[in-house]
Amino acid sequence: MAEPLPIAEIVHAMPGRARLRIAGRRGDAVFFAAVATGLSTVAGVYKVDVRPFTGSLLIQHGPPLERIAAAAKEARLFAVGEASAVPPPTEAAEFNPKMLVGLGLAALGLWQLTEGKILPPAITLGWYAAHLAGLMVGG
Repeated sequence: MAEPLPIAEIVHAMPGRARLRIAGRRGDAVFFAAVATGLSTVAGVYKVDVRPFTGSLLIQHGPPLERIAAAAKEARLFAVGEASAVPPPTEAAEFNPKMLVGLGLAALGLWQLTEGKILPPAITLGWYAAHLAGLMVGG
């Protein structure tokens, strides 16, 4: 049985220009080079720019995008799918009291700065806030 095709989501499309994202192949430079080569052979495709790091490609074309998508599917490069309007559910973030205290200390530090009390109150509060927020190493 053939391996399923990667799914490309249409990020932006207008006549003659479309940006697609293939999130499942993000970072795969060999895959995106093959896609660029394969799409360049499709009649009416003028230019293909790939960005493996972001998993996206920009296609400049003449024919409608549907024809380009059909050619990509026929060449077994990718299949164009619908972008989900609602992101998949994620676990609820846990309440982090250290972050809340850190934000409070940062706010107090900014207030001390506006009062002209830079040393030591503002710097000390900023230091504590950074440690609580996990921004400082070794704390």
